[in-house]
Amino acid sequence: MKYPAFLGLLLAAGLANAVSYDCTVTRKLDFENVYQPAQMEKYRFSARIHDSDKPKVDRCSIKPNDNKVTCDSYDIDRVEVDKHVGYKKFYLFRSQYDIQLFPDMKFVENNGRGGIAFGTCKFL
Repeated sequence: MKYPAFLGLLLAAGLANAVSYDCTVTRKLDFENVYQPAQMEKYRFSARIHDSDKPKVDRCSIKPNDNKVTCDSYDIDRVEVDKHVGYKKFYLFRSQYDIQLFPDMKFVENNGRGGIAFGTCKFL
């Protein structure tokens, strides 16, 4: 196993106590757009993963008109931990959304409609 310590941490956190991650988007693209640095700064896309017995993901950005952070919260349908590679994947079935958290605390978010975001997480 390549990342036994991280996998153990993920498993323990998911089974014993709730843990949350604050994930900052550093790169974002979709079928029509590769978001430029100015757009990334303007909207400050992020996600919060709440890993517990009732996992949730909050997708957040800045609302440009009033410069306030707004978040949409989603109850996660399924969580999978890959014991070989060491990542944890959170699925929301109805919108085909998923977010993967990797051992180095990087993440990939698939919004289910052609948008992909990349970034780094830290513990909340």
